Amino acid sequence: MSQPPTTPPPGGVTADQSMEDILASIRRILNEDEAAPGAAAAQPAAPSAPAAPAPQAEAAPLILTEEMMVSPPVPAPEALTPVPPSPEPMPVPAPVPSADALLAPAVAAAAAASVGRLLQAVSADRTATVTRGGPSIEDVVREELRPLLKDWLDQHLPGMVERLVRAEIERVVGRALS
Repeated sequence: MSQPPTTPPPGGVTADQSMEDILASIRRILNEDEAAPGAAAAQPAAPSAPAAPAPQAEAAPLILTEEMMVSPPVPAPEALTPVPPSPEPMPVPAPVPSADALLAPAVAAAAAASVGRLLQAVSADRTATVTRGGPSIEDVVREELRPLLKDWLDQHLPGMVERLVRAEIERVVGRALS
């Protein structure tokens, strides 16, 4: 809604003068509020004459208190999703003892069990929580890549481990001989 342009009143009062009147009225109210607690204690029922007539359109100032403050909304707790039980680990075939094994079979079994527990802990930490009721893209990709990765590791891991161990042994032996 637009207002038609107003012309200044005939007495020469402009918008600046009315703004100054409003500001003076606000200052007067603030001064009265500051003086009211001290004056009320000193003169409980003394009638006073107003310094200037108050405009009739002016309303009493609103005083905000702590009770009126709106508390911030409490965030809703996140939905808890049950963690699916981890699948049972596949049984490890019994190690074939060899004459030149570096570790005793009991030590090797303990190390394998420790690594298995570590893998379960890591996989439990990496499970993604789903809040919308379905698997995430990460879960789908992980499930699709798992058999491919297993096949690749079955083919390449023994050769890689053998090559890396041989290189490390040659490095240590080379240091010992020099």
